[in-house]
Amino acid sequence: MMKILHIINSLNIGGAETLITNYLIYAKNNIKTDINDLCILYDSDTFLYDRLFRNGITIYNLRLKHKYDIGAIFKLIRLINEEKYDIVHVHLFPALYFCSIASYFTKKINYIFTEHSNYNSRRKYIIFKSIDYFFYRKYRKIICVSDNVKNELIKWLPSLNERSVVIYNGILEKRGEISFIEKNFEYDILFVGSLRSNVKGADILLMALRHIMNKFDKAVIVGDGKLKNDLINLRNKLGLKNKVEFLGFREDIETILEKSKVFVLPSRWEGFGLVIVEAMSKGKPIIASNVGGIPEIIKNGKTGILVEPGNELELANAIEKLLNNKKYAAYLGENAYNDAINRFSIETYVKNLRKLYMSLKI
Repeated sequence: MMKILHIINSLNIGGAETLITNYLIYAKNNIKTDINDLCILYDSDTFLYDRLFRNGITIYNLRLKHKYDIGAIFKLIRLINEEKYDIVHVHLFPALYFCSIASYFTKKINYIFTEHSNYNSRRKYIIFKSIDYFFYRKYRKIICVSDNVKNELIKWLPSLNERSVVIYNGILEKRGEISFIEKNFEYDILFVGSLRSNVKGADILLMALRHIMNKFDKAVIVGDGKLKNDLINLRNKLGLKNKVEFLGFREDIETILEKSKVFVLPSRWEGFGLVIVEAMSKGKPIIASNVGGIPEIIKNGKTGILVEPGNELELANAIEKLLNNKKYAAYLGENAYNDAINRFSIETYVKNLRKLYMSLKI
């Protein structure tokens, strides 16, 4: 039996947060020999928190008042020592730093970290190379969510090469009959992503849609963040007010996917793109940027269409192509569905992760 504590900043909506939620629910229902608890640093009043609570997952909430509250370190030390965990599995920054320091005061415990992104702002400054090395060195294994993420990490810190492994993310896929033929869709185009920054490229999508505004009826943007009002203003400025709707955070992503013809994610950079896999599992034809770990998920022309990041005209042409060519869209959707359930299931993710966990106990 293993006792594992998963630590993440919050349960705000995002790929890492969705992954850990999927894992904890699956493990609770299917791996009776393990204990998997969760610790979050900041309050999170989201549907992910509610899902975990309803499934009986133990959640420790440190309720930090600001991002760099060093009191987190003392709270983590106390929790880890009192509960006697075998493994502490950490996600995201600044949990990365807090747990690294805590590891000096929690003996005989294996710490691992999942690297979710192929880029962060620290890598712009050479001074952080030594700082990051100091913190990463306390983790026995670094899990990278794609080959691209691993390659970029090793460029930054070559000494981590031997400790870094690639494990693709997995989704809780509810298998059922998927129809790839044309039906009455509510939305022509769907975007799902955080609006906290411009990373996911919602603005690029809006710029692309202005070129084909007479070719579609309704596009929807699911997500929220500080840039939402700026994006709404951009939509209105481009004359798309009656064409593009902002839905905010939504718990019913699966339902919205089923109601949509085409899924689009024009990211500027992307470590993996879990939402792409979710769209694949619903048999959606997908258009995404040829950047980061996305080409490891999407096979261009077979399971989706890849476009150059930031190229609004290429994106517009790809959207128009799928809206006009139902047969090709169905071909991509069917291939995407088969690939998702074979390569990116939560079962595969858990199997690979537990194999890594077990190797640390030897």
